[in-house]
Parts: sequence; structure tokens; C-alpha cells
Amino acid sequence: MVRKISPMRPKLLIEGLATFFLCMACSLVQGPLAPFIIGALLLALIYMGGPVSQAHYNPAVTLAFCVRRRQAWSAGAAYVAVQMVAALAAAVVAGLFLGHSEENSEHILSALTEPVLEGWLPRTMAEFFGTFLLVFVILLVATSRRTVGNSYYGLAIAATVAGLMGVFGAFSPDFNPAVAISRGVEGCFGALNAEGNGWSAFRQEFAFLAHSTPRILLALIAQGIGALLAAWAFLAIFPEER
Repeated sequence: MVRKISPMRPKLLIEGLATFFLCMACSLVQGPLAPFIIGALLLALIYMGGPVSQAHYNPAVTLAFCVRRRQAWSAGAAYVAVQMVAALAAAVVAGLFLGHSEENSEHILSALTEPVLEGWLPRTMAEFFGTFLLVFVILLVATSRRTVGNSYYGLAIAATVAGLMGVFGAFSPDFNPAVAISRGVEGCFGALNAEGNGWSAFRQEFAFLAHSTPRILLALIAQGIGALLAAWAFLAIFPEER
């Protein structure tokens, strides 16, 4: 007897696998070449998963696909759940790679003395505009009847991400709720590989996470609004795509 496999299973596995590696890369890759390295990895992941799961790897993109009616809301909820689990798994691995050093402690102690929402406006604007453009590009090159069957969709999306990282890099935006959450909590897991007292390192990292939570929430809200407005703008500009 042949065992039936749910058609959602390979889609969810691909979404989880690719989101894991994307989130981990966004945590580990630093420096001026980061946009190009992350863009190259994303390019490969898109062409890997596009024919299977549509290569979302981003809850904001999944939200836009649901609004665009290219995905059922129930399937979208499953996608987001898997993306979040993958993001947390990536945070664990990235935290173990990065660890917690005396330099981390000094940075945290300094950050805890700063106002919680210092510089919140440009960061939030970067998340909003970046997510809006990214989602709009994805909807146009990957879902529109005008571009159906094209082979450049992965290149266009990866180039958009790399370009946005270059433009808004000074504000450390993510344009992706999964990446934002993964990067936000990775430090707590870095305490498992701390120099010195691991419990003390965990308390410092947790205090920093609590201090940063309002900023993370603002980023998530900006990303969600940017994705929604991009989907609505797409449907308003191209009403025949409804």
C-alpha cells in the first residue's frame, strides 16, 4: 500500500529549510559584502524552492500572497508557523556560533542606558518602505499575468533585497518578520556559548531582549503594514489581476 503524502508537506519543509538558512545568514554575515552574500544565498534559495512552495521565506510575503488571493489563508497560517519555528531554530544555531563575549556585555550595558525607542522613526520608515518595495516587486515578477513564465524572478527579488540592504543598511532593517525575530532572540542562545558565567550572560541578553522588544514590535508592525499596502497597491494598479 502506497502511503499518501499531504501536498502541503514538501511546501512546508522547503519553507522551513530555506527560512532557517536565510535567518542564520542574516545573523552571521556582517560587513560591507553582506548585501551581496545574502542576496546570492537568497537567489539560490528562491530558485530551489520557487517551483515547490513559491519561495516565500518571509511572513510579510505570505500575508501579501493571501491578500492577493494566490494562497489560502489556512495555508498561509501554516507557512507563517513553519517560518517562525525555522527562525527560532536559526536563532539557536546562530547564537551558538556567535556566543557571548566580554565585548557583548559591554555593548549590552551601554545599550540598557539608552532610551528604548531612540532613533525609532528612521528605523521604522526603513522597514516600511523596504518591505513595501520588496513585496511589490515579488508580486509583480512572481504572480502577475504580465510576467508569467519568466526566468528572472529570482534575480529580481535577490537584487531588490541586496539593494535595499545597501540603501537602508545604516538602520539595520530586516524587511522580514522571521529575520527580525531570529536576530532579536539569538543573543539569549549565545549565552549557551558564553565566555565565563553563562547564567550571568543569559540574564544580560534577556534584559537586552526585553529592552529591545518595543523596537522589534515596531519593526514587525511596519513590515506588516508595508506588505498589506504593497498588495493593495498592486491590485489597485492592476485591477485585472484580482
